[in-house]
Amino acid sequence: MDFDSLLAEVGDFGPFQITLFFTICLPATIPSAFSAFNQPFVVGQPDHRCRLPEGREDLSPINEFATLEQMTCQQYNATEVDLFWNSSIDFKNKTKYLKNLSLISCQQGWIYDNSVYIDTLVTEYDLVCDRKYMVDLTSMTFYIGSFIGNVLFGYIADKFGRRVSFFIILATLVIFGTMNSFAWDIYSFTVLRFLTGLAFPALFQVPFIISMEFMGESGRIFTTIVLDIFFGTALVLLGVLAMSLRRWRQLIFFSNAPFVVLFVYYFIVPESPRWLLSVGRHAEAKIIIKRLAKFNGRNEVDVDDLMSRFARNCDLTVHSNMYNLFDLFRTPNLRKKTILITYIWFVNAVVYNCLTYNITNLPVNDFISFIINGAVELPAYFLVWPLLDAVGRRWSLAGSMILAGSACISTLFTNISHEHPLFIAIMAYVGKFGIAGSFAVIYLFSGELYPTVLRAIGMGMSSMVAGSGLILAPYIVRLGDYLRSLPLIIMGLLAISAGIASFFLPETMGKPIPQTLADAELFGKLHKFNCFKSISYFGISFF
Repeated sequence: MDFDSLLAEVGDFGPFQITLFFTICLPATIPSAFSAFNQPFVVGQPDHRCRLPEGREDLSPINEFATLEQMTCQQYNATEVDLFWNSSIDFKNKTKYLKNLSLISCQQGWIYDNSVYIDTLVTEYDLVCDRKYMVDLTSMTFYIGSFIGNVLFGYIADKFGRRVSFFIILATLVIFGTMNSFAWDIYSFTVLRFLTGLAFPALFQVPFIISMEFMGESGRIFTTIVLDIFFGTALVLLGVLAMSLRRWRQLIFFSNAPFVVLFVYYFIVPESPRWLLSVGRHAEAKIIIKRLAKFNGRNEVDVDDLMSRFARNCDLTVHSNMYNLFDLFRTPNLRKKTILITYIWFVNAVVYNCLTYNITNLPVNDFISFIINGAVELPAYFLVWPLLDAVGRRWSLAGSMILAGSACISTLFTNISHEHPLFIAIMAYVGKFGIAGSFAVIYLFSGELYPTVLRAIGMGMSSMVAGSGLILAPYIVRLGDYLRSLPLIIMGLLAISAGIASFFLPETMGKPIPQTLADAELFGKLHKFNCFKSISYFGISFF
């Protein structure tokens, strides 16, 4: 008897699991979304120009001669301009010669357009022109923190339990995230942003793992999709909150501090019995399973007998907690799956985050664009939901990523993007629709492919590698300064390559989750690349 069979006896998707899911897992998505994706608004860059002495508008570069960078970052030298206007040059020729005057950097700071943002990190610390690199640096340090946090909290989750890990992650986010709103300079902000990044996306992943390990297959799809629907909704709410506040310190504060209330879950949330069994803590697992059976109305079930049968037939041992990251690469089949999962996750994370941050390159108000970006995720999740059972995880993942890639890369094959930048915006939203669908599948798919004894470490490692790609995300988005569609073209190529790679993974639909390393190595060992193999309807295979 494996754990899925044991769960089926006590209820693998009953009132207990649903209550747990709506109590902790859904609320946990809100701080994850808020803390990670408030950055575009925090570092929003409004239109700006040099602050000039009163009555000296003549120091501003002339539109017809100056580039955008010169108009926003430079001015004429006042001494040269005064000499120029007092010269004997014919007035008709003065404008012609004015363009030859030397330009210098802004001498008295900048004036910012506050019609969109009241204030941002950029306007408070003048992070424009030759200091704009610091904006991308703050984003990069957040994802460096995410990179480290995935390893750290993945280890804690597998070594000390999912429950302990969750509350350490929550404390990290609430404490450092709230402190970030009181940063006293750009350097303290950057350090605190790094520390806040430690909690993302672990705060999203660990509740997902808890939910999945309490449920059988039927509940796993429900968990994944509803969690993602709530994440998309959280992004929409974040956009509304940012549009209402329009101040960076208040936005950061309300993105983190209120979630201190989630600590009440310490007295409610149980440890994952699947994890307890994997580390040999059978007595504790039995208590939770008995509670689960009672809550689900399965009082007639003999849990003691189930546990005895499980112990006789399952080869999980007390040595399971000695497994480490390198065990994922020791055997060929598990190594292949680990590499593929990690690459696909890497691409998914880069494309998803770049499309979210890319709002500054779209010809739509930043707040409205962000809200649309979050809203288009919702129909994607509702579409993927039935597809997961109709065509399987593999096809759903590949199809979503290829759709996203095709939409993004389509901007390469048209000349209308310059005359009609709205076309790029539409393709970006279609791309977000597609990548959101794959975002839902990759969490479920990878969780079903990694074995229980290394699930948190495996998902943490894949997410960590994805996080390393996110370090480059701000710089990919910055390429839009040179060509609006360039970030989309890069994202499109990545998404299509990952969609093709998905066909090399085995299908998990209708199959039990692997518990041990041996289970994981055997799972899908005979699978060969065949993008049509899983397609069937009403029991009739078409390929």
